Amino acid sequence: MPDHTADSNGHDPIDELTRFGAGLAGGDMPLSAAEVRRRGDRIRRRRTALVAGGAAVAVAAVTVPVLLVSGPTGPDRDLVTKDPAGLGRADLLTDDDTLYSDGADWFATQTFEGDGQAAFHLCARESLSGLGATAVLQREFELRNTRDPEVPVSGDRFAEAIAQFPDAATASAAYTTISQWVQDCSERAAGSGTPDYSVVEPRQVDAEVDDSQAQIIDAHYGPVPQDIDPSGDAAYIAETGLVRVGDRIAVLGSSIIGQDYNFVDGTPVERMIPVAADRLRPGANEPTDPTAAPGTRIPDGFPLTAGWPATGNETDQPLTGPMRGLDPIALIACGTSPTEPRRSDRLSAEWVDVEDVRFRQVTTHPSENAAAEVAAAIAAVYEACPEGPADHDGVPRWEVRDIDAGDEAFAVLGWQQAAESGGTTPFGDTTLVVRVGRAVLVETRGGHAGNPQGREQEVVDAISADAAPVVDAMCAFTAAGC
Repeated sequence: MPDHTADSNGHDPIDELTRFGAGLAGGDMPLSAAEVRRRGDRIRRRRTALVAGGAAVAVAAVTVPVLLVSGPTGPDRDLVTKDPAGLGRADLLTDDDTLYSDGADWFATQTFEGDGQAAFHLCARESLSGLGATAVLQREFELRNTRDPEVPVSGDRFAEAIAQFPDAATASAAYTTISQWVQDCSERAAGSGTPDYSVVEPRQVDAEVDDSQAQIIDAHYGPVPQDIDPSGDAAYIAETGLVRVGDRIAVLGSSIIGQDYNFVDGTPVERMIPVAADRLRPGANEPTDPTAAPGTRIPDGFPLTAGWPATGNETDQPLTGPMRGLDPIALIACGTSPTEPRRSDRLSAEWVDVEDVRFRQVTTHPSENAAAEVAAAIAAVYEACPEGPADHDGVPRWEVRDIDAGDEAFAVLGWQQAAESGGTTPFGDTTLVVRVGRAVLVETRGGHAGNPQGREQEVVDAISADAAPVVDAMCAFTAAGC
């Protein structure tokens, strides 16, 4: 790829990250789709595998039991609880949502409503409106070299089109039709000057929301124009992601010029599908700006990661975020998770090191009462389940303790108790919940650093002290302000 220029050391980050080969058809992902998000392979390498029942599985030898943290599940994913809302720009992927890999990323170039002048996908034989859509929005992105912005990147493209249909049946029919178009695209590809079209059997993926379906269709086609690829060895490597959530669909189309496209931990579009599905949920992203719910937009520069170390003991760059779009912290006990009223905004961060794993998020809500309901719902889940069902790793236990912070606050101590002896185990984590005005802070700390067994108050005090600057900044979401 001549336009993906190598640096002075001969290192071409784009070339290294565009891989297509034996792994294209994929297979079972090592983690669920909800556990893979944003910012490419760096996040995936550091994310901790969350294991049911408290068993420990690690990335980079990090151990985190699933006493409290899990993938997005439960009532907050229930479409029935969401108010219907018209399709809007907030339902499209953003720059923070899209990902490629270290050294390169996607950036939006234009957003528009309607079908537009061009087809929404290379293989489209009809517009989305022609398939029955009542509303259509589209966003186009370009790939940029983030390590050296001066290095040009040409010929690579990513776009998303979303559409609202009269009902789920019509949306499902459109989803099926588009899938068939992509699988039988030789004629359309030839008409675009790329007659060498090859497609891989679609693979189903989990969108991680209710009433949904999703699939990935991989293909490659060519030839690539000689001014981009004089050698003639490269091809357009295409990845199409189709998502249906209720009566809405999203079409994610990525096209990269290269020879290989191997991503060990899931391809970029595969990792974006759960994000796209989450955005499609009716009401999931409303309101998203201060004019819709004054005083609830989390400002730029909010100190979400205050109190966390710059580096880890074993990891030079343990931090991911702060950003909108990381997985929400899902809190689960005895198979139950708290019902979450519609949020106005959410900012999240992760800090992952060996035996020290931290997740922190601040959500804002339309009113103080709504925020208080969020905090109360979290406490209720654990108060109703002081002891979970035993398994081969032991007995999961929870304790809720009130603490002095913000308008109201408590800590949730979670640990695995040895089934036979009743003694301590290496598995445990601690969660801090603080409400200030219309905002709720949740921080969960796992690994040895978060295991409360035998040092409950010490862990609570440590997390509270680290989070104090965040709690102080949450005064922005009170009636009096800061």
